[in-house]
Amino acid sequence: MDSQKYCFKENENVTVDKACFLISNITIGPESINLQQEALQRIISTLANKNDEIQNFIDTLHHTLKGVQENSSNILSELDEEFDSLYSILDEVKESMINCIKQEQARKSQELQSQISQCNNALENSEELLEFATRSLDIKEPEEFSKAARQIKDRVTMASAFRLSLKPKVSDNMTHLMVDFSQERQMLQTLKFLPVPKAPEIDPVECLVADNSVTVAWRMPEEDNKIDHFILEHRKTNFDGLPRVKDERCWEIIDNIKGTEYTLSGLKFDSKYMNFRVRACNKAVAGEYSDPVTLETKALNFNLDNSSSHLNLKVEDTCVEWDPTGGKGQESKIKGKENKGSYKFLKIVFLLSKELLIHFEGVLSEIFLFICMTFTFYLLP
Repeated sequence: MDSQKYCFKENENVTVDKACFLISNITIGPESINLQQEALQRIISTLANKNDEIQNFIDTLHHTLKGVQENSSNILSELDEEFDSLYSILDEVKESMINCIKQEQARKSQELQSQISQCNNALENSEELLEFATRSLDIKEPEEFSKAARQIKDRVTMASAFRLSLKPKVSDNMTHLMVDFSQERQMLQTLKFLPVPKAPEIDPVECLVADNSVTVAWRMPEEDNKIDHFILEHRKTNFDGLPRVKDERCWEIIDNIKGTEYTLSGLKFDSKYMNFRVRACNKAVAGEYSDPVTLETKALNFNLDNSSSHLNLKVEDTCVEWDPTGGKGQESKIKGKENKGSYKFLKIVFLLSKELLIHFEGVLSEIFLFICMTFTFYLLP
């Protein structure tokens, strides 16, 4: 075992089992202690990463549990509101139907009461005329009898009893106001929760990060022709792996995406990674989020080196300015160098856009180096 040599590469993916094997099988010695310390350090690093991963997962579970409780409460409130709305509509319809029945009852009652009143008046007049005609039979004098007979004849001709309809204007039938809610009851019994689209699946292979833009592609696990649009959410992060609940930025939302691919352009890659998730929506409701995907956003970040620039160049971060005083205030650069004359005043300012640097990484660096060398040779005596 002492004759064996173990070489460790700087790789954070060395497994705990392998490190434990090395610790348990290396014999004690000056060199082996270093190897064991290195293996132990890898175990510690792996355990720390695993603990951080588990803690993040616990935070995610707590956040999800809180969301379940809040969303359940909201859904219950919405359900109560929906049923209250149904009850309200049913109460309104019931009240309207009751009013229709009462109005029909009042109309028919009024018609029948009118007919009863007319019949009572006609009957009263007819009884009076009958009594008068009966008394007229006892008249002995021919002249008076003829006069009474003519009066009775005229009164009979004009009597309302002979012009009165003896058929009720309305019937007592109210079946035209009966209801049958059997179909509605069946419909109410089929009430159920809205159909929710399934969660899309983001395809990391089809995703592309380039030129200050990110293209995200996804697909549905099965065809759903009721999907109306998609919602894409993204946020920047400095952590690889699953999105973290704590110490993270808010999700930015892009709504009403009609296709299964979307490109975010004009981004500023000022973080190591970006998280993405997407959900499908039909006309009524949004579905579950897809499993989040983390994409690496490589960016070129550098500053110009003031210590290695020309004496007459005043360099500050991403700005270069010609200094005709020969680098006044930069004594450390001009120490031991002679001032060999004065030069014409020339001022050049390069404002280097970080987005441009990211877009043209290597090419822009070479162009800038070439420009600086050109000015250097031009300004030297």
